[in-house]
Amino acid sequence: MGAGKILVIIGAILSILGTYVFGIYGGTGAVWSGIGFALNTFGAGFADPTLIAGAALYAGAMSIEIWMYYIYLIIFLVFLVAGILQFVGVKSRAVGLIFSLFPLGVGIMFILLFYTEILGIISGLFALFFIGPQFADIFPILIDIGSGIGLGAFFLVGGGALGLIGSILPRD
Repeated sequence: MGAGKILVIIGAILSILGTYVFGIYGGTGAVWSGIGFALNTFGAGFADPTLIAGAALYAGAMSIEIWMYYIYLIIFLVFLVAGILQFVGVKSRAVGLIFSLFPLGVGIMFILLFYTEILGIISGLFALFFIGPQFADIFPILIDIGSGIGLGAFFLVGGGALGLIGSILPRD
């Protein structure tokens, strides 16, 4: 197995860990993670009404157009499955390249959110989208790296970058 395929596999594993297992930000009782986004989108999360049913309400509260809200929602829905679809990058370079960009982009957005003011009002969407319950104060695992940002954000950046590099490298 070539180095490119190995990097894609490692990148996919890191992306899945960053999305579902490790928290991106949070405190006791509530953690930002992919699990929180899934719960808020499809029900049983902190967002009431769900992110899809309350689109007009949430877009109005954030002072953005509803079409922009739906674009963010679609990007993050693709992000939920991107780590799994990165495994297809072992066979198809194009799929590996495309689905490595989603965890990389979302991870960079979260890091920018905590260390800069570039995102402005849009940062409120991240809190609304990704906040979710922490089950038994353990899962998703929150390892605070500093300033409240969790290890999951760095796993997303690392997984996306490794998947991208592995997709670009020549195949054996």
